[in-house]
Amino acid sequence: MPNYATGIDDIATTRGACSGWTFICIDHSALDAFETAAAALLQEAKLKSFHGKEFKRRKIDSYIKFLKLVRSTLESESGSGFVSSTLLGQDWKTEFEGFCNNVIGGSFSSAGVEPGPISEASQRIASPLFTFQRMAESNCRGGSTIVQIDRHALYDSLDSDELKIEGTKVSGQLPIIAALRAYGKRQFPNAPEIEREGISVCPDEDSFLVQAADIIGNFSTALAFRHLGRKSKSNDLKCSTFHQVFGDLIDFSDFPEGVERNGDELVLAPGSASFTFSIGGAGV
Repeated sequence: MPNYATGIDDIATTRGACSGWTFICIDHSALDAFETAAAALLQEAKLKSFHGKEFKRRKIDSYIKFLKLVRSTLESESGSGFVSSTLLGQDWKTEFEGFCNNVIGGSFSSAGVEPGPISEASQRIASPLFTFQRMAESNCRGGSTIVQIDRHALYDSLDSDELKIEGTKVSGQLPIIAALRAYGKRQFPNAPEIEREGISVCPDEDSFLVQAADIIGNFSTALAFRHLGRKSKSNDLKCSTFHQVFGDLIDFSDFPEGVERNGDELVLAPGSASFTFSIGGAGV
């Protein structure tokens, strides 16, 4: 039985000057109750899914209830879960993705896996999963996790293609999970290992964890924009909603100098690799 359940969604600023990922990691024992309560809220709101970019202002009360559910779930059970959203500057993201490709490509080559759809999908999913390990290192206590990741980030080949190693058919997830475990044990020993067959690629409407990651990534970026002086009705409403639920945990006193606003775009100054917004579980 896994210790955690993790949702991952990609995030980008308006014109893509910065992009990255948002993570929500909760105690696995709280997953069923979270999904049941979220489904009831979604039905009540008469929405297809909770989505930041497609934010419906007239449904604001439902978004508040959903974020309150996220917070109460983070504060339940072990309280060692977290949410975190990280934006990377494009130069650093390109460099980081190249590093991930080299690590995964080398692992696959050593295992005798020929280049193909699975190796390409594994290289693309490596960046958010390595980043998850880094974020989870200081927020979790080992154990294992399942992962739900938005299909929009295009990792279907992990589930749909066959893979043979020395003539034996194996799971398409085996090489990437093996690589993540080997790297995690060395670099991030407190991060949960990903369960075998533990990666689910799904549309956001099929995963409330992905929806939570989407909302938190979008709304936390709105907070950064407002801190830097951008105002709009939609942006201000997202900010006030986020403050209503998480206000006592939000502190922008150490807002990094390397994050700037260029018109309607959020950018990282030269030399700034990333901007990360995190909220821990109970007691944090």
